[in-house]
Amino acid sequence: MKYLSTTIPIPWYCQSRKFKVEIEKIFLNSWQLVGPESKIPNIGDTIKLTVTRQPIIITRVDQNKIKAYFNICQHRGGPIVSKDNCYKQFQCQYHGWIYTNEGKLKNARGFDKSELKKSDFDLKEINVSVWNGLIFINFDKRCNPLESIYEKLEKRINKRNFSSYQFYKRDSYNISCNWKIYMDNYLEGLHIPLVHPELNKTINYKSYKTEIHDQFSLQWCSINQKLNPYKNDSSEDLIAYYVTIFPNVILNIAPGRLQTNIVEPIDEKSCLVHFDYYFEQIDEKQVQRDLDFSDIIQREDIEICESVQASYEAKGFKNGIISKRYEPGILHFHSRLKEILL
Repeated sequence: MKYLSTTIPIPWYCQSRKFKVEIEKIFLNSWQLVGPESKIPNIGDTIKLTVTRQPIIITRVDQNKIKAYFNICQHRGGPIVSKDNCYKQFQCQYHGWIYTNEGKLKNARGFDKSELKKSDFDLKEINVSVWNGLIFINFDKRCNPLESIYEKLEKRINKRNFSSYQFYKRDSYNISCNWKIYMDNYLEGLHIPLVHPELNKTINYKSYKTEIHDQFSLQWCSINQKLNPYKNDSSEDLIAYYVTIFPNVILNIAPGRLQTNIVEPIDEKSCLVHFDYYFEQIDEKQVQRDLDFSDIIQREDIEICESVQASYEAKGFKNGIISKRYEPGILHFHSRLKEILL
């Protein structure tokens, strides 16, 4: 019998050559969440990070504007910034070229003014945008605006605003599985009763729904009021929203709390997942309860995802089938992957 709703080819979860294509065709052409805008509150504040193996810096140039650049001097490739700090200007750590916070070359040490045109050697800028206090970047100069995704999402989650939420901490987990296995696992709730017994008690599993939109998928369900580990008052409906923005951005939205997940691909058999926690109010007892509960769920997910990776590398499994009723999020995700990679 021929099945229409099948997974992507299983070798895609294990092949280094396919992984390299994914980086080039997917991650370098999509909006990537990097973290909270609150990390750079003052003019000159700058953070250094690596996104999709690209060295970048993000800096605040005025109260209402931030910019992102490759952390690469245009002289001979030296690093501009070696650590997070507040900079009045940037000086290359290799040969001392100086740039303004606007990325303009100011002083080309070792060269006379007549030898080069400074504007030809400005820092290479990267698209950057902020939504609800979260910073996103995109390496594709022709990308669609971030608003094209998040305006529709805001309407669906009742215009919840997280921009005033306080960033609390980041927890990161190294996982021995392909990034797509982690995404597949997140994109369906069918596994919850078996893999997550405590979560299954906390939510009303019978209310679990999945919605598919052009740029994102949304899973949601009601929360058991008696077992609710989140903010518990009458100001918000007791609904948990689980949002996936292609390819690797996850938003876990609960009353009084936003948890973002960045699923960072490392190689074809491993990924690093960053959990950032934001709270409407910092109540240490409540926060710790949330963190402990999230850690339990995450470790359960790690165990099953690593087991699936081992199965995909074995000889006893060739292809998977997707439930249109219970796994439409995976079907949507795999359709996008096939469009790009086939």
